[in-house]
Amino acid sequence: MTLFSRLSQTAAVAAILATTLAANSAHAQQSYPMTCRGGGTISIRNDGGNGVRIRFQPGGGAATQGLSPGQCTWSDRALRAGEPTTICDDSASAAQYVSLLVQSNQYAIMQVYNDGQGCMKVTRVGP
Repeated sequence: MTLFSRLSQTAAVAAILATTLAANSAHAQQSYPMTCRGGGTISIRNDGGNGVRIRFQPGGGAATQGLSPGQCTWSDRALRAGEPTTICDDSASAAQYVSLLVQSNQYAIMQVYNDGQGCMKVTRVGP
């Protein structure tokens, strides 16, 4: 094998690794805990696959200040103006908490991030 062939192979492997790392970092969003109280005006819609869209009313403060039925909020503060009031979960994990959200005496905590397209995307369920 010539030096040129080895350099070409090395460059090809480096390009593949760079593409893979870039794709993985695009999916590695920093997530934060959002607490939701079921019931109230919360709306749960199946998007036709495993995914759900959950529309909620923003709580008036941090989750520790309490929530009314149908409200969701951050653990440490209220939602800011312009932050989405829709939780989007495209995974099978939605089955772990959606049944809680139909009951006003139940709470669910999800790790979410603002995807910049109108959704708080769920990365995992739990605190």
